Amino acid sequence: MDHKHKLYFGIGVIILILIIGIIFVNFGPRASVKQAYSVPGPEEVVRQYFESWGNKNWPDMYATISDGFKRIDENAKDLASFRNFASAQGITGVNIITIKEKSNDGRTATVAYSVNFILSDGSKRQFSDSFTLKFRDGDIIRGWKLIHPYGKNIDAS
Repeated sequence: MDHKHKLYFGIGVIILILIIGIIFVNFGPRASVKQAYSVPGPEEVVRQYFESWGNKNWPDMYATISDGFKRIDENAKDLASFRNFASAQGITGVNIITIKEKSNDGRTATVAYSVNFILSDGSKRQFSDSFTLKFRDGDIIRGWKLIHPYGKNIDAS
């Protein structure tokens, strides 16, 4: 085989390897994992908020709040501030009674909830209300977010 044929053969092998690599990346086992992920719905986000609170999983609880709220509320400016605020509420556990989506237009949703807060003295306090959530494409973590989880501040962005 002369040098010209060896060159063509080598280029052909490289092209074949590239094609196999592209096929593997796009259709291999990881591709199905990427396609299986879906953004949690409003009810799931509210459930995550309360379950995380009950388990003292502050990062997951913090992830349910909109970036806009985090910018306007001093207690949510960063995870440490949020953890300190949530911990100071005297709530040692949360039992979810009901979570029910009341409205959803694809951008804004309202979710009603009823929970029992277990207080540090062992007593329970039932609390019922509703959250407004907005679908945020521009947040660090894209998806449904609480825009008014507590206090007087509302993320109106």
